[in-house]
Amino acid sequence: MDKLKVPKRIVHQIIQYFIDHLPEESCGILAGQNDNVTNNIPITNQAHSPVRYYMEPIELFKALEFIDEEQLTLLAIYHSHPNGPGWPSETDIKEFLCPGVATIIGFTDNGEWHIKAFIIRGEKFEEIDFEIIKDS
Repeated sequence: MDKLKVPKRIVHQIIQYFIDHLPEESCGILAGQNDNVTNNIPITNQAHSPVRYYMEPIELFKALEFIDEEQLTLLAIYHSHPNGPGWPSETDIKEFLCPGVATIIGFTDNGEWHIKAFIIRGEKFEEIDFEIIKDS
C-alpha cells in the first residue's frame, strides 16, 4: 500500500474524536476496499493515557467481525499523539502487529490537527500518501 484515500467527512470524524478525548491518546480503525476508506470505527483507548493506547479488546473484536461480515479490508489503524511526534514512536513500531496495514498518526502543530499515514516494516517506517477525497 502506498496511498490511502479518505473521505473528508471521515477525516473530520477522526479529528473530532481526537479533540473529544484530549488529553488522552485516542484510537480506531479504518476499513474499505483497495485503498479507499469507507468506514471509520473509533475504539476506546483502554489505557486512558496521553502517551499510550491499548484498544479495548471487545470493541476491537466487534469491529473486526463487522469488517469481515461486510467483506471489507482493514486498511489502517489510527491513533493520536496529543503532544507529538508526527510519526510512529518506538513503542508504535515495536508493538505493531499488522503487516500491510497503514498506521495513521494524528498530531498537533501550532494548535492545528494534522494527519499522516505510514507503513511500518520491521523496525522502520515510511510515509505514504494520505489523500483526502470528496465525500461520495
